[in-house]
Amino acid sequence: MKILIVYHSESGHTKAFAEGILGKLTALGHIVNSIRLETAAPVKMKSVRESQTIDIVNLPDPQDYDALLFGGPVWAWGPSPVIIKAMHKMGKLTGKTCLPFATMGFTGGKAALRYMSRELGTKGAKVLPGASCRHMLCNFAEEIEKNAAKIAAAISL
Repeated sequence: MKILIVYHSESGHTKAFAEGILGKLTALGHIVNSIRLETAAPVKMKSVRESQTIDIVNLPDPQDYDALLFGGPVWAWGPSPVIIKAMHKMGKLTGKTCLPFATMGFTGGKAALRYMSRELGTKGAKVLPGASCRHMLCNFAEEIEKNAAKIAAAISL
């Protein structure tokens, strides 16, 4: 399967999770590309529900992929506005298998995944359950290992 991992990462936590997922999927024989979203100007760390201008300069074309994974940090108990903007800009995802993933300090992962799943559903995607990793007061590497394996298994079914 040809898979694209699209993610937003400010601190590097989501990048580490995306790389863990990429490694697991590649080991299973999938062709995987990964892109870290970049914006024309810095994005304010605020809720996705608050308005701000976000111009993504490296938005990938989803049409060449069978599955797309969308990831980002939890900000204000919701997903990063950058990853939501990317979902909106990609157009219809009908027939595509999609899965959200997120990183968080302590809480907010479930709410962010629900929000991202709803957005992907409105695009016509077949949405699989996602996973989130906590990076504070835990072994982040173990969190990545466990949840990257969970995501790779879900996509590979």
